[in-house]
Amino acid sequence: MTDTTASPPAVPPFQPAGITPTPEQRAIQLARHRHTLVEANAGAAKTTTLALRIAQALARGAQPEMVLALTYTEPAVQALHRQLLQIGVAPALVQRLHISSFDDFCAWLMEPLEGAPVLRLDTLEQLKPQLLRALERAQSYEDERHPEALHPGVPPEALLEGLLQAFALLKGRLLLEQLEPDQRLTPELADELGVDYLTLRVRSAYEFMRRGGHPDRPAFRFAGDATYDLARALLAGEFDGEASPLRLGLALIVVDEMHDLNRAMFTVLKALLAANRRAAFVGVGDRDQVIHSQAGAEAGFMHAQFEQEIGVPVRLPLTASYRFGPALAQAAGRLARKPYAGWAGRDTQIAALHAESPRVMARLVAQAAREHLQQQALGELRILLRRPAHSVLIERELLGLGVDYGLQGLQPFLRRRELLLLRGLHAYGQDDFSGLRDPAQRAAMLEALLLFAGAWVDSHELRDLDAVSAQREAIAQAVAHPDGLRHFIEGQVWRNAAPLARQRLQAALDLLKTGSLALFTEALLPALQPLALARAVLVSQDDAQQVQDNLTQLVELARAEGAELPEFFRLLDALDARQARPQRAGRVMLSSIAAAKGLEFDHVLLPNLSRGEFASSGDATENRNLLYVAITRARQRLTLAYDPARPSRFLADAGLLG
Repeated sequence: MTDTTASPPAVPPFQPAGITPTPEQRAIQLARHRHTLVEANAGAAKTTTLALRIAQALARGAQPEMVLALTYTEPAVQALHRQLLQIGVAPALVQRLHISSFDDFCAWLMEPLEGAPVLRLDTLEQLKPQLLRALERAQSYEDERHPEALHPGVPPEALLEGLLQAFALLKGRLLLEQLEPDQRLTPELADELGVDYLTLRVRSAYEFMRRGGHPDRPAFRFAGDATYDLARALLAGEFDGEASPLRLGLALIVVDEMHDLNRAMFTVLKALLAANRRAAFVGVGDRDQVIHSQAGAEAGFMHAQFEQEIGVPVRLPLTASYRFGPALAQAAGRLARKPYAGWAGRDTQIAALHAESPRVMARLVAQAAREHLQQQALGELRILLRRPAHSVLIERELLGLGVDYGLQGLQPFLRRRELLLLRGLHAYGQDDFSGLRDPAQRAAMLEALLLFAGAWVDSHELRDLDAVSAQREAIAQAVAHPDGLRHFIEGQVWRNAAPLARQRLQAALDLLKTGSLALFTEALLPALQPLALARAVLVSQDDAQQVQDNLTQLVELARAEGAELPEFFRLLDALDARQARPQRAGRVMLSSIAAAKGLEFDHVLLPNLSRGEFASSGDATENRNLLYVAITRARQRLTLAYDPARPSRFLADAGLLG
């Protein structure tokens, strides 16, 4: 069954439930072109429009298995699922559709060829030993022609974040794969690629290790590696011919968030279109929502590169926002510096919360959430945060008011590893682990202690397992045993801790044993030195800064509560239990801005829009894009919270002050 014939549709247009498609949406829904690209403004219902296009393909007779939808993120996958159900596509049909992120799709495609799932490393810290081994190997080549370029004179740990960022860019853009096969790695080549020579050598050693071992599959994968591995195999011609796993008999391929495609993803997309020549293609994106440039994302894959490498597409507009009204459309247009039309039929209210301190801001945000729940006409309130630490005081206030809330793209603040580290040290010092109630929480606490101690499990019984698997097994055994937590901390954490980390953890433990809130609030951060502690074990310096920020916010919370230390930790346990209890259908959610991308909500609240808080990291373009994404999630109400004495300059750029 094809979706690309030029004749009129044999069946009437799919009629969605609950909405009347706009002329722009209907044109995209009914299009029968080979390649269609849609430049969509935020709020122009692009996910709904893709759902309409998929529903039309099903109405024309395409089997669900003949439809493939690819996105950049998992939240976008869930959003497309929801929109398909909302417009009236039968749940049984939606379940049969293949809707996936690019990386998950590539891993799924290759698994039958590899014979078994590949070990997935989910955190930078799991990847750290591999990076250190690759660095050591690169610096020890006997025939190295440029040894002076491989020893920068700084500790290996200081190099890891920069290496990973460079790897992501090299892989995302397939820069090395576009060179001649016999191209030598030289300092001159490194300059041409925009990296240093050490990065090229370490990357070569790292990829040799990652693809070593089993002849048919890599030893492990990290985020983005499945897409890279498939793209690399495609460039090498490994999947040519009739037996190609990309020959899926597809009738329709759609790509959401196409502005975030990098070269590796685009290579997979090209191969999919070549292997499924009867399939129609629809790609939708917005150049002002590129927030993954560090992984090689380029909006150009919707423009010049598409025309040069795939063909000239039909371009259809999706311009006017039917999510929000003219006032917010005007602000979004000013921020993005492009024309923007809103829906005259919707009056999106824009309000400000003025708060001169973080605690006052948290209290006002929580009160706004409670008031939102009292207005039954409004659906979900989404509180969008630039940094995870911004949630600590807000969550405390929400829990204090009894407001049920969920989280997306964030962990509950009391389940973050640095908070679990502190709670674990306190529980160990008091010999009372009852506040850490469930096995998963106790396991996470032990993982946090091991991590910040710079320790790995040393067990004769588990010597045949790799380090990651051995740690998981040892922790599972400790959690299952009544005295396992104390024995594990003493036998694995303290015994194997790095000397400086142990010194800092011991200082924090001694402080916690005093039971004095005044000593805790004054001396914890100097004793623990969280930034230095985190930088010794975490790869990302941003993650290390978050450790510092979260613990700083916890100290501020303790100071504001005013109780003695045992009472404060009992309060934390009670808050944790309250947050973990089953909740009513959530109408209040806290999330990162990235996790909200592609979604929309009746009410969006943006706290911490003060100078030095919202744009405290990242470049100006990416911060501007993040604020653009955030404000354009709102349908009926947008609330901006900031210190009126120092508002973010982006608010002024958008005309949102006053």
